[in-house]
Amino acid sequence: MSDTNKIIVLAGATGHLGSLIAKALLEKPDVTLRLLVRPESLEKVSAMRGQGVEIVEFDLEDEDTDGTLDKAMSGAYCVVSAVVGQDAMLGGQLRLLKAARRAEVRRFIPSYFSYDISGLDAGENANTDILHAFERAAEEVRGDVELVQIQIGAFADRTILFGFLGAFDLSAGHAFLWGDGSARMDFTTYPDTARFAAEVAVDDRPVPATVQFAGESLTFAELVKAYEEGSGKSITVKNMGSLDDLENEIRQRMQAEPENMFAWLPPMYWRALLSGKVKLQSIENDRYPHIKPMAVADYVRDEGL
Repeated sequence: MSDTNKIIVLAGATGHLGSLIAKALLEKPDVTLRLLVRPESLEKVSAMRGQGVEIVEFDLEDEDTDGTLDKAMSGAYCVVSAVVGQDAMLGGQLRLLKAARRAEVRRFIPSYFSYDISGLDAGENANTDILHAFERAAEEVRGDVELVQIQIGAFADRTILFGFLGAFDLSAGHAFLWGDGSARMDFTTYPDTARFAAEVAVDDRPVPATVQFAGESLTFAELVKAYEEGSGKSITVKNMGSLDDLENEIRQRMQAEPENMFAWLPPMYWRALLSGKVKLQSIENDRYPHIKPMAVADYVRDEGL
């Protein structure tokens, strides 16, 4: 191990984003990657041992494993979390942060990777309420650990922008608009997000408490045009009404299916984007100028959407 070697601890490496962050970190010289992996997921990462990755068997929800966690944090420069789920993102991440503080880790990057939630009120998005709750609790326990939120807008991905959000129905050739669509919205691919996260993790410079990156910032009309340019297909815009109409739609869905979050959570995200409330205001792509993030049209073209 060289004097410049940095140990980066990564939780959530078996998920989609987490695996890409692991890949991005492995491409960097002088990094020792240490993964926290649940016992049932060890097989998913076993091949990475051959790449020099240290794998620590650890269950984030098992509170009797602080000794294992402390050993995993020993000597670490940064902890990156890509965990998902309410329990993991609240209690689990607080355990990680407390352990990072005990080990005098310099930096902690929580599982955020979303738009700017600072302008959202409680209840506007159930998932971002979890982020707010962690943010408040983390400030009380972080000590001298740099707590860095990475904001990237929404994922430019077939499963999110062209899937989960309900913004497009590609099989029908439709895009759905509430309001006037004038607000700019930020989109970043998963691989670009992972590359930015890896850079923040190893950065020797102080990093702001919030750092923003984006592949592209587009209005609704520009987003539709980007899809059409990338796919060579035409999209018909369906004007669904005002943002107040979307608010009513969300309320009706919650009343009809309160336990089915997939009925009402996607339009909560789409509402936030269309409203402009979550627009990134201080995008810092030039902090790492060697990263050239992918535009939406290029993503669509590469994916054959």
